[in-house]
Amino acid sequence: MVEQKVAASATRHQQRIDDLCAASIRALSDEAGLHFRGRRLYRGEKSLPPFAPHLSPKPDIDDFQSFRGAADGMALRLRFSDAALHKRLHPTDPMERMLYEMMEQFRVEALAPSDMPGMVHNLRHRFEAWSLAFYNSGLTETSKGILLYTVAQITRSRVTAQPVVEATEDAIESTRMSIVRSLGHGLAGLRRQRFDQATYAEHALSIAHTVAGMLAAYDQEDITAENDSDTEPDDKPLDFNLWMDFEGEGEEDGFTAASSGNSRSLAESGGVYCVFTDEFDTEAQAIDLVRPALLQEYRERLDQRIEKQGLSVARLARELNAVLATPVRDGWQGGLEEGYIDGRQLTQLITSPSERRLFRQEQYAPVSDSAVSFLIDCSGSMREHVESVAVLVDVMARALDQIGVLTEVLGFTT
Repeated sequence: MVEQKVAASATRHQQRIDDLCAASIRALSDEAGLHFRGRRLYRGEKSLPPFAPHLSPKPDIDDFQSFRGAADGMALRLRFSDAALHKRLHPTDPMERMLYEMMEQFRVEALAPSDMPGMVHNLRHRFEAWSLAFYNSGLTETSKGILLYTVAQITRSRVTAQPVVEATEDAIESTRMSIVRSLGHGLAGLRRQRFDQATYAEHALSIAHTVAGMLAAYDQEDITAENDSDTEPDDKPLDFNLWMDFEGEGEEDGFTAASSGNSRSLAESGGVYCVFTDEFDTEAQAIDLVRPALLQEYRERLDQRIEKQGLSVARLARELNAVLATPVRDGWQGGLEEGYIDGRQLTQLITSPSERRLFRQEQYAPVSDSAVSFLIDCSGSMREHVESVAVLVDVMARALDQIGVLTEVLGFTT
C-alpha cells in the first residue's frame, strides 16, 4: 500500500514536471499544440522524432534542472532548425543518423539567446549530467564507447565555444588527439557555419560518416579479439542507453485501428482517429431526460434486484474503506494512562494523587481521500446489459458515498 502511494506520488510529481516543461517549450518555440505523452514530445496527436540522446532525462535519476535543460533544448530545436531540410539531409545509417542528430542539436543550443543566461546554464547542466551518466555507466571503457563520448564532447565544445566536461577531460585526451586529424576540417567548419543549417550539415555529415567508419573498424577488431579470448564477456546491465529509436518516427502510437477498418478519412489523417465534427455534441443531466414517474419506477426495480441478489452496500463500503482509507490525524484522545501529559488534567493529580489517567495521545481516523468516475457506454449495443451495469454502478456509488469518496457517473452515446 505504501509503495503504491509512493509510486502514485512520484507519477503526479513527474506529470507536474512534464506540464511545466511543455509550457516552457510552447512559450519558447511559439507553438501552442506541444505536449508530452509517455515522455515523448507531441505536436497535437503526432509524435515528434527524437532530437538527441542527451534530451531524455530520467525521472528517478535526474534533477529538475536537467528536465528544464532538455525542454530548453527541444524548444531551440523547434525554433532554429528547419525540420524539412533536416529530414531531407539526414543519413540512413543508424549510427551516422544518431551522430548527425546530436550535432544538429548542438548547433541550435549554440544559438541560445545571449539575453537568456538561465537557458544557457540549463543546457550546460543537462549536457554535463548526461555526460557524467555516460562516463560512469562503464561504456567509455570500450574503444567504441570512448570514441562516441569524445566525439560528443569535442563537437559540442567546438560549436558552443564551451569547454568539455572538466571531470572527464583527462580521460578523453588521448582519443581526442588520435581523431582530431581525421575530423579537423569538419570540426573547423561547425562553429563558423552554425547560422547556416545547410552548410553546417555538410560538415556534420562528414564527421558522422568518418566516425561511423571508425566504429565499423572497431567492430571488426572486437570480433577478432573475442575469437582469440577465452574470457567471458561482461554482461553487467548498464543503466544508460545511448541509442535513439527512429523506428515508426512521427507515427501516432496512441490509437490502434482495426485491421479491417481502412477508410479514406483514416488514411488522410495518417492513421490517427480524428473527430469529424463536434457541432452536434450535447451534454445533459440524465435526470432531465427521464420523466419523474419513470425514474421512480427504475429506482424501485433497482432496489428489488439488489435485494434479490443479497448485495450488502454496508459490507462493500467497509471493504472499500479498508482499501482506500488512510489514517489521518483527528484530534486527541484523553483520559489515558500513557502518552503526552494533558495539562487540563493536572489538577486531578493534586485532588486525587492516585489518578493515573492524566495523559493523552493523538487520535487517527480513516479517511478516503479519493474520487471515482464511472464512464458507461449507453449505446444500443449495450441494451442487454443495462440492468446489470446499473446495479453494479448504483451499489458501488452508494458504497463509495458512505465512506466519503466523491463519485460521478458519466454516460456517452451516439
